Amino acid sequence: MKPKRKRRIPRKGRGGKIFLLLVLIGIGLIILFHQQILKSIKPLFERWSILVERKEVLLYFSDSEGEYLIGEKREILKKKVVKEEAKEVVIELIKGPKGKLIPTLPPRTKLLTLQINDAGVARVNFNPALSKDHPGGSSAEMMTVYSIVNSLALNFPQIKRVQILIDGKPIETIAGHLSLKQPVPLKPDLIKRQ
Repeated sequence: MKPKRKRRIPRKGRGGKIFLLLVLIGIGLIILFHQQILKSIKPLFERWSILVERKEVLLYFSDSEGEYLIGEKREILKKKVVKEEAKEVVIELIKGPKGKLIPTLPPRTKLLTLQINDAGVARVNFNPALSKDHPGGSSAEMMTVYSIVNSLALNFPQIKRVQILIDGKPIETIAGHLSLKQPVPLKPDLIKRQ
């Protein structure tokens, strides 16, 4: 007769204990690094528009004759700081209109910085493409300047005037027709009422 082999009896609960230990380690890591995890996941949520508040703004682009500005509704991400929302407005202006309106800023223009001081002056700093790539002409220059100024001042009551800078320096003009030595105030009479 053959000796009987002892059957191995699986140890109960060993896999469950390992799983529970891994879950506890995972929870501990989340607690320790939750700020870093949230910071890395937040851009994905913003990109997918999940759990993100939006704010409707009016961007001002040129009409087909280049005589008036016309508002186009756009949604931007709602931020805690006005400066950040104002940056979004300028970035959307650079992207241009979605409808039949005419762009007011050259497409290679980049926003470098935007600051708002206590007096309500927004200092908007662009790369040189704003001036170098500008089509020229007095009406085109007026549309560019007041597209920026009106879009900022009418969407953000905190902004009273806008100083346009290129590479961090004040400029005299974009295309030689409109003086920009001083911060520019709102000009609502350029807006065509629809």
